[in-house]
Amino acid sequence: MMSKQNWIGTCIGGRYRIESLLGQGGMSHVYLAEDMKLKGKKWAVKECLPFEDDMTYFLEEAEMLARLQHPQLPQLVDYFTTDEGKGFLVMDYIQGPTLQDLFEEKGRELPVTKIIHIAFQLCDLFHYLHTFQPRPIIYRDLKPSNVMLNEQAQVRLIDFGVARHFKHGKQSDTMQIGTIGFAAPEQFLGLQTDARSDLFTLGSMLYYLLSGGQYAYITQKPLEQLRQDLPEALTSTVSLLLQEHPQNRCQSAMEVKMRLRSIYPEPTTVPESFNQKNQLITPLPDKLIVIGGLFAGVGSTFTAICLARTLHAMHIPNAVVEQPTIEPDLYMLLFGDTKAPKDYAFVSKLIAEQTVSTTSTWTNGFSTWVPNHPEGFPNNWQPADSFKLLHTIKKPIVLWDVSTHWEHPSVQELCHSADEIIVVLDASPGKCNRPSSRALFNRFDTYQKRGKKVHYVANGYLPGNFRNEWVDSLPAAPLCTLPEISRAEVIRAVWRGECIQDQPEVLEQLSVALAPLLRVILTEDTFRKRGLKLKARKSLFSWFRKHG
Repeated sequence: MMSKQNWIGTCIGGRYRIESLLGQGGMSHVYLAEDMKLKGKKWAVKECLPFEDDMTYFLEEAEMLARLQHPQLPQLVDYFTTDEGKGFLVMDYIQGPTLQDLFEEKGRELPVTKIIHIAFQLCDLFHYLHTFQPRPIIYRDLKPSNVMLNEQAQVRLIDFGVARHFKHGKQSDTMQIGTIGFAAPEQFLGLQTDARSDLFTLGSMLYYLLSGGQYAYITQKPLEQLRQDLPEALTSTVSLLLQEHPQNRCQSAMEVKMRLRSIYPEPTTVPESFNQKNQLITPLPDKLIVIGGLFAGVGSTFTAICLARTLHAMHIPNAVVEQPTIEPDLYMLLFGDTKAPKDYAFVSKLIAEQTVSTTSTWTNGFSTWVPNHPEGFPNNWQPADSFKLLHTIKKPIVLWDVSTHWEHPSVQELCHSADEIIVVLDASPGKCNRPSSRALFNRFDTYQKRGKKVHYVANGYLPGNFRNEWVDSLPAAPLCTLPEISRAEVIRAVWRGECIQDQPEVLEQLSVALAPLLRVILTEDTFRKRGLKLKARKSLFSWFRKHG
């Protein structure tokens, strides 16, 4: 077997002259090579060391890399074997330090915001890999030395030597391997790895970076004991990622990103037509809010529209998405035949068909509508489809109406990733005590134990002592109560092609009724500054309501 020094200065594959060693690990050596056919072109050439003289893993890695099409993942341009049985991968050469290099250079202390920015990108990369078709890809070896950074702090994930396709039904991986200190327990216990194994490695790396280079498995201490200055939402997320059993961890990369995004929200722009000179725009948090009913007919879609139009009145961009698996309702309530853009295409259909849309979005001021086709969605909707759809919606607040489909896998995945879960109910006698309702209460309680915020919203009033008895029967008192709005008035507004929620007197009622919920969804500063727009608009209705 030739040592790594023997390759330097030689030409392999008939065109790649090896110049220097870039790095090495237990299963590979990576060299810088000059292309003898494309003069001046540099490549990274990886020599893959055979595992027990078996080239199967080399071929699997080559075929896997050949399928990947992502700007932050290695771009394979060639691969070959030699007569001596050596396997080589030729990939684009990326200049820049690894995260480990940068960490050491900065004295093992990086700004928390920089670490979170890196984590955001890794979540996006893991989401791409974990939803890869026809089979998800599990990376299995996240560590600082496998993460490269360019001058713009853009992440590049390198070394797919131990990455494998996930196969449903398998009880174990063919090869148990990973890096001690970062790898998940199941990687060394003869069990199959899945997406949650990669999330464990992400938690291990975050712990390492945030603790000054300490390993969670050695310290056996919660991160908050080492860094009391970190936000609780960050330390609790890391703790959740590091749970021994996969079912107790975050369940998807998007769930992790949603949790982290609540700590460091990004500034958001608003539609140009609403911009005013010298207007102070307060940064808004990115929020995924799942809204559903405890039982059928309780008005979850109506509640979502109420919340959307109240946010619109506060000049806060938002979107209402109708879960593709539910009975279509939103299109009708919005009088879509008249109000939808002429070239509008239903986004859920485009996502399912993997079609690129060039059609316009359906907006009404600061609200964007994403309804189902009025004839329903005929295809099978997967959890990954929900996140693909979510990625197409560039709004800081997304209200996802799930109706009563709490048991659907895609809805459960959304709830794992949601910032807030809103459960709409009313005081219909006996409905809250049904076995199905109690089962859902238990599910919501499980979400709360995982750190999710679950809020109950009552649709309509219940007078007198009956209300007290009803509230006592619930797991928690409703955070707010929607005002009674005549169904006949709602229908008349729909036929006129209007949102009844936009009528000044109705909007005034909603702004008051939803204030407790809005204080939870928005930062206190945002609520105070933007809420002034609503408070400034008094109506005769509010005067009569106040004075009787």
